[in-house]
Amino acid sequence: MRKSILVSVFVAVMLLACQGVLYASYGLNVIESDSIGVIYFNLGKAYNMLREQVKNFDKTSDANTRQQVEQMLGTMADKSPFGKDLSVAKINEAIEKWHNDGVFIPTGGVWISVSKDLQPKVVIEASIKPDKIAEYLKSAPNTQGVDFTPKNNVISFNAPGMDLPVEISSERIVIGKVAATPQQPGDSWQPYYKRVTSPDQHLAVELDVQSVIESVLTLHQQRSAATSEKICAANMRVMMGATEMYNMDNAEMMSKLDIDKLVKGQYLREPPKCPNGGTYSASGDLATDGEIACSIHNTVSNLKKYDGPAQPAAKIDVASQLPDPRLQHIARARIFADTTGMLIAIAVKDEPTRQQFKEMLHQNLKMVEQQLSQNKGDARVETVKKMFAALTHVDRAPWLGISVKQSENEQILVGTAVVGVLAAIAIPNFQKARGEARKKACYANQRVLMGGVEMYNMDNAEMMHELNMQALVDGKYLKAIPQCLDGGVYSSEGDIAENGKIKCSIHGSVDW
Repeated sequence: MRKSILVSVFVAVMLLACQGVLYASYGLNVIESDSIGVIYFNLGKAYNMLREQVKNFDKTSDANTRQQVEQMLGTMADKSPFGKDLSVAKINEAIEKWHNDGVFIPTGGVWISVSKDLQPKVVIEASIKPDKIAEYLKSAPNTQGVDFTPKNNVISFNAPGMDLPVEISSERIVIGKVAATPQQPGDSWQPYYKRVTSPDQHLAVELDVQSVIESVLTLHQQRSAATSEKICAANMRVMMGATEMYNMDNAEMMSKLDIDKLVKGQYLREPPKCPNGGTYSASGDLATDGEIACSIHNTVSNLKKYDGPAQPAAKIDVASQLPDPRLQHIARARIFADTTGMLIAIAVKDEPTRQQFKEMLHQNLKMVEQQLSQNKGDARVETVKKMFAALTHVDRAPWLGISVKQSENEQILVGTAVVGVLAAIAIPNFQKARGEARKKACYANQRVLMGGVEMYNMDNAEMMHELNMQALVDGKYLKAIPQCLDGGVYSSEGDIAENGKIKCSIHGSVDW
């Protein structure tokens, strides 16, 4: 009897130990003390669940569910790769073909963390065939010159245009500089860490809201400053070159900067303007060893010497940058979903503000319920209605939010419906904002190119009439060939030694 008890205890301990090893995922390594946001999604579980549901759809679903799914597929048919013949059977056929090919089969979680410098760290747990993935990558756009050849069944490369290492093995994809072993998270991340080490967790998202806001605003300030410095430095180089040309042509040399005289003498096409509104002047005697100086960005030599703004960056007033000042009181935000239900909540550190948000939450929920009641027949709307029927409010200071008790299947259906509704609203706006940012970056590249061309033409007897970026790099007028983030190709329009312009094959020419 005693022997059997000892054996049972030993087996129990071994099972617990194995479970601990099982859930000590490599993905936990993305969580660090300076993380400001972490996302975990059990893609393997969702994949297996959806695959099983689609395979057994006709056997397990009732008539009402089948009707709802058919309606949903009907609204998606025109945009699907299956055309108007979209059906559960065709989706099942495609999923099974994908699974049998075995190129990429999710087996565990997708782990994403972001640190204060907004550098992502990603781990995707999956069964992978690196040689097949390499074939897909070689045909991807903007990957010329990247070696995707697997070495010891592992593909290693830097993401094109980004300082992000990528490693693809047969067990996982790792993006970013992920630690080889788990780090001990700070106190603020302990509850999250405990959640994601549970096998019952499907989804876990947590943000240190104030750190996210500050990091985004700081990065925007740094990028704006860096772009402005490059443009200003190009302006100062052009003016210095124009001054040297003037001094070679005139007996009375220019010791102090006189931009009007340079324009009138056709040494400059127009007065250069600092992007940040700085004013240009001479630092020292321009006829000997002086330099052009900007009241904001200092001189070109200072810009070269210091890697960053020549003047200290101004402290960011976070409250003034927010669309609603009350957002500065939100400390954390989280979304948790496990086998029993879902929780969406925020921690508000100011109680009067928390009460205001609470009232806003109640009003918005009522408004959404009223709108849903007016939309009948849409399967996705009916699914979201079920979620609202199961809602309960979370009101435990500092936390405020909602929770939903649901089965795993309901979570998948509701999650799909909610994501579909949110994506329909958010994706176009995100794409528009992203497109505008890329367009501005492209225009900044064009200005830098034009500055390099003007310097080249002042230094060389044989002027550049058509854009030759390699010649500009070889002559050290550019540090590197600028790249359009959308893959556009830079060329010249007209004679750039006269009044021509730089243009991009995607974004066109900047309005000078």
